[in-house]
Formats: sequence, C-alpha cells, structure tokens
Amino acid sequence: MKSKTLSFLFLTAIALGAGCGDDGDDAAGGSGGSGGSGGTPRTFDAYPANLCVGEKQAAAGAFCEAALDAWASFQTVRDETTREETIGRAEETLVEAWSAAEASAAESSANCSDLAQGADEVSAQIGAEVANLATRYVDTDADPSSEDATCAAALLGSAGDLCAALLDAESVHLRSLDEDPEGATLAEARTTALDAFETAFADSTGSDCALEVISDEISEPIVDLAGSVVRDTVVAPGLDDSQYTTLSPGPTDYLGRTYTPQCVQGSEYRYFARRGSENKLLIYYQGGGACWNGLTCGIPTCRAQPNDNLDEFAAEGFFDLSDERNPFRNWNVVFVTYCSCDIHFGDASVTYDEDEEPTQHLGFHNAKVVEKWAREHFLNPEVVFVTGSSAGAYGAWFHGPLLHDVWPASQMHILADAGNGVITEDFLENEFSVWNFVPNLADVPGTVEAITEGGGMPAYSEAVATAFPNTNWAHYTAFYDGSPGGQSGFYNVMLNDGSPAGTALWWEAVCEFGDLALQQSEQTFAAVPENYRYYFGSGTEHTVFRFPKVYTDTAGGVPLLVDWVTAMLNSGPDDKDPAWANVLCEDCGVLLESDPRPAPLQPPFIEDGPITEVVCD
Repeated sequence: MKSKTLSFLFLTAIALGAGCGDDGDDAAGGSGGSGGSGGTPRTFDAYPANLCVGEKQAAAGAFCEAALDAWASFQTVRDETTREETIGRAEETLVEAWSAAEASAAESSANCSDLAQGADEVSAQIGAEVANLATRYVDTDADPSSEDATCAAALLGSAGDLCAALLDAESVHLRSLDEDPEGATLAEARTTALDAFETAFADSTGSDCALEVISDEISEPIVDLAGSVVRDTVVAPGLDDSQYTTLSPGPTDYLGRTYTPQCVQGSEYRYFARRGSENKLLIYYQGGGACWNGLTCGIPTCRAQPNDNLDEFAAEGFFDLSDERNPFRNWNVVFVTYCSCDIHFGDASVTYDEDEEPTQHLGFHNAKVVEKWAREHFLNPEVVFVTGSSAGAYGAWFHGPLLHDVWPASQMHILADAGNGVITEDFLENEFSVWNFVPNLADVPGTVEAITEGGGMPAYSEAVATAFPNTNWAHYTAFYDGSPGGQSGFYNVMLNDGSPAGTALWWEAVCEFGDLALQQSEQTFAAVPENYRYYFGSGTEHTVFRFPKVYTDTAGGVPLLVDWVTAMLNSGPDDKDPAWANVLCEDCGVLLESDPRPAPLQPPFIEDGPITEVVCD
C-alpha cells in the first residue's frame, strides 16, 4: 500500500477567495471590516448573500459526505436500491437547505439565486464525481465480507469526512471574511482536514488491505470537487463568459436604503458584466465629463445616456480580453456606466432653472446598485482591481474605499486613469457641494476634511491610502492631458468662472495643469510612499485604459503601461514589485500622432520639424 501527502502547492492552486471627456470622447458597503486591505477595524455584519452561499456550501458538503457514506455502505452491503434511496434523501435535504438559504437572503433584500447553480445541478455534479471515485479507485466487485471491502468502505467514509470538512471550512470563511482576511484560518482548516484524511487513510489501509490505491488518488478528486463547488457558488456560473450581459435595475433596497438608479435627464440606467475564468474582479467606472450649474448642464458638458452595448467601446486596450498581453484577460468584469454628470458620486436632484425639470445627479445611487449586484455575484474575489477613466477615475477613487467593506478579504488595487483632481479652490468651495458629496464619503479620518477644509485631492488621497495601507493606490495621466473633454479643458472652465467656453481654449491651461498634477502626486507620495505611485506619460491624450497604447507607448522614456500595471498587481502589502515605481516622462511635451492639439497650433504648442510638442515657460 502506498501513501503520499497532498502537496501544499496543490492546495494553494485550488484555493478560491483566500485571501465629458470620457476615455478620449469629448462629449458596502455598510458592513465594515478592515479586511485584507488594512485600516482601522470596523463593525462587520456578514452580508446576507454571503450567509446564504455559506449555507449552500455547508449543505453541499453534507450532501457530499452522505453520498460517499452511501457508497461506503454499499461496499459491505451490496444493495443498490438502498444506496440510491439514501443519496436521494440526502439530495432532498440539499434542495431544502438551498431553498431556505435563498429565502432568508431575500427577506434581507439580498439575492443569492440569480445566475447561480441550482441544488439539482450541484447534487448531479457531486453525485457523478462520488460515483466515479467509488468505482474507479476502490474494488466494488470485491467480496463484501472481505478485508478489501471493509478497507474500501473506510476509505470512502474518510473521503466523505474530507469533502464535508473542506466545504465547511469554505462556508465558515465566506460568512466571516473580516475575521480571516488573509485566509490563514481557512488554510489551517484545509490542512487539518487533509491531515485527518491522511491519518484515516493510513489506519484503513493496513497489511490486510490489498487495494492498489494511494492517498492522492482519493484526496485530490475531493479537493478538486470542493474547489469547483466553491467557485460555482461564489462566481456566478450563469453569467455569460463570451460577451457582456446588459443589466437594467429599478429601485433597489440595499443596506437599509432604497436607491433609485437613473440618468441625469431621468432616463433608464443600465450597466454591464461578464464572467471570466479566474476568481478576480475588474470594476471599471466609465467617464463622460461633469456638470454643476445651469450653464455646464445646459450644454451639456457630460454624458447623459448610458451605452446601449460595449461592442465598440470596450474592444481595445485593457478591454481586449483576447490579447495575451492583457493581465485582465481572464478576469470577471463589471462595467459601471456613466450618465449622471457627477463623477459617480452624486446624491441630489437639483433644479438649476425653475422652468426646467430637475437634473438627476444620482451617480451614487447608480454605483451602489451596481455594487450590490457585484457583491452578490462575485462574493469573494482573490483580487479586486478598481479603476475608471476621466470622470470614472473619481468614481474609482471615491467608491474604492467603500468597496473594502464589500470584499474585506480581497487584495485591492485602485487606479485613477486621467482623474488627478486638479481643481480651483473656488470650485471646491462653491460648486462641489451641488452633488451632495460629503454625506457618502468613506468613514475614515480625513476624507470629509479634505473636501470641506480645502485640502482637495492630495489630502483625500493621503487619508484613504493611510486608512487602507494594504491597498495599492495609483494615478495615471498624460502630463498635458488635453482636449475640450480632457483634464485641462475642465480646469480651464474653472479658471474662467465656470464658463463652458473654457473647454474651447483648453490649451491655455495645459502647462498649469501638468505642473499642479505632478505637484499633487509628489505630495501624496511623500505622505504615503509605501502604497501610492504615479505615472505621467508624455503628450496630451486624455485617458489610456481602453486604448492600444497601453501595450506600445514608450514616448518620453516611460515604461509600457501594461508592464507597470502588471507590477502593481504583483505588489502585495509587504512586497512591492520594483517595477511598480513612480514614472515621470523625460520629455513630456512630445506629442504622439493621435494626441489632441489646437488647429491651427497655438502656444504652448509648437512645431519643430516633423514633431509637434508642448513647450511651457
């Protein structure tokens, strides 16, 4: 008889859950917990969907154990009818537990049945694997009174104990993520379960047992089965993995509040999601400008309707999921569309003109509805990468802290693409409040003061990066981010008393914008050097995430953005990849062919032979 301990590397491999210028266009929550991203501990009440799926996992483990016990009894009492009746009763128990868990979640306004496996699918999956194990690795034709039959029965009983223990461990972990953010308790429970199996295996296969089977031939299929059950309960198996699914929510109850998702002009809100092959989640907040008074909202200077689909918008750059260079190609994706003109954080219905309908700045409502859906369909990702472009960069920066309470055991990364927060003091003091921003800010020291006491983006960034030290935070921008819908365009509006005409002369503000953006990033890095980085590329192109240049652009001596983002992903709380370093272009004024420029050229844009560049005093 041979015996071999299942390797730690194999265990690690199967572990799930341990641990207007939009993108170039010119046009918890509430549950608390410091989790895997550090910070001050907060009161954590397990989210109902997590409780529901935890109950499902435990019920699946009980069914797995019962099925293996039925096959174990069959080894010494060859009665197929009794075996199948026993498994049938266990299946009924599974169905009842599954339904009860879903009903309990629904009573708390949570959903753990949408796009999920049914109890019948899970029982069929487990039943098939159990039958395969029982007939492949033990001798079902042996004399039921022989030592071999007794040995086979003991082995299958031990396999049942292992299956139940592994799924119980996952169940406990999912229902108390804040208590085990690093997955240490889960890993210990797995190890204990496997050690117990190895001991039982050795006890069962003494000298009187002639079965030619090694321990891995029993334990590895059980470990794989448990991992499969976990994945298909925490990552919605019914979600399309070949294209984006369009989701159109109505009023939604979430964490004691009703949210009313809609666009700025009152039209229907919708968002998108697709399933990947890894238990990792990319959340992208779309950009599309902003408005904050009758003038800017009357033109408007922002996106007022959500996309009908993502076929063209999400086709290149980091959205090209067919590109082998893309670190997100196998990830689950949630795409938070934008149509509220309030950088995804508005919570106000504002009447700018008494003769007009109210402007619905309800981006916070839209984003929270998406958050609810995401946490009920991706319950415990290994990694969550939160990003967004232009107005969506601020969506990522302001919602990112709130998402730590949603996924307290996930490694978090937050990247703002072309949203550096270069604004005027007058805008911060007199215009920013129109969106009713402050009441929904993350409850960590310094965030409210950053908005109400004039600290702005540097103070806010320092506050959140300090509160969540295990999270990686980063800003990307082209140094002279231009165009009417670019950062310099909106900054020029602020410099011109809020007049939208400022966007038409966007180039007047590029030099001041670049200097201030760098100054702010350097200030933030000086305050939180452990977990904040910045990347300044050359030129004027507004946003980068969805463009091919992420794989090609080295202008101004910068590294490829794909390599920098990959290094960010490789940087854990205590071990930063050296390639995730601050990046500042050497010749930031050199324009790529696609970069925006005034026509005809206006200072500070000049031609130098075949090259157009920005030259500031």
